[in-house]
Amino acid sequence: MFSLMANCCSWLKRWREPARKVTLVMVGLDNAGKTATVRGIQGESPLDVAPTVGFSKVDLKQGKFEVTIFDLGGGKRIRGIWKNYYSESYGVVFVVDSSDVQRIQETRDTMAEVLRHPRIAGKPVLVLANKQDQDGALAEADIIESLSLEKLVNENKCLCQIEPCSAVLGYGKKVDKSIKNGLNWLLNNIAKDYEAITERVQRDTAEQRAQEEQDKKERAERVRRIREERSVSGLVKYCLNHAECVYKLLYRVISCVVLYTKSKVFFLHLL
Repeated sequence: MFSLMANCCSWLKRWREPARKVTLVMVGLDNAGKTATVRGIQGESPLDVAPTVGFSKVDLKQGKFEVTIFDLGGGKRIRGIWKNYYSESYGVVFVVDSSDVQRIQETRDTMAEVLRHPRIAGKPVLVLANKQDQDGALAEADIIESLSLEKLVNENKCLCQIEPCSAVLGYGKKVDKSIKNGLNWLLNNIAKDYEAITERVQRDTAEQRAQEEQDKKERAERVRRIREERSVSGLVKYCLNHAECVYKLLYRVISCVVLYTKSKVFFLHLL
């Protein structure tokens, strides 16, 4: 009876707890299947997905979590923006195209850069080894070895889980179980250290906003100086361009005055 009451109290306590807000960043090379994965989790068809240019934001409910996922474009030219989202992230979902063996080294280098970032290191990481339905897709053990995954996560003190999956084979309740299991693993590990991660997120976000504000002021000052220099330079150039005309005008005025004076003296002399 006592055990039953304790379980009921524990359940009631969890039921009354407010939903925990969590932000995740989903990264990986272009064409890895990030957007298809997000759409499948969201309950939308993952087929015929256009490449993400920039980023897209998805909000969804997962158990006791209100989850925001930033699906970040994976093209080389856009990867530079990833770091702008690291400060507010509680964890990382890194999607790998298991079938694209030619880009596995690029994937490894990109993953290493992400995990080494000071605002990511130490946070839990879910690796989705996507496109297992494709011919020639690397198995889990091969991906771990090719990415030097164990070394990377140990160096950066990141909890890590790898899940071989196929994002296009289902969505909603029929989404690949590996994706569902991986997301549950990630959220459960975030929950275990939620207060500490939240404190870190708040601190990192405040620092980033302060840095962005400082950068904004410095850019405005540079623009002001450039405009000022252009204004002074333009005035000098204008004066130089018109100096010759001014000199000619002055010469004519002086010549007229001299001529007038000489003429007056001449007529006075005649008188």
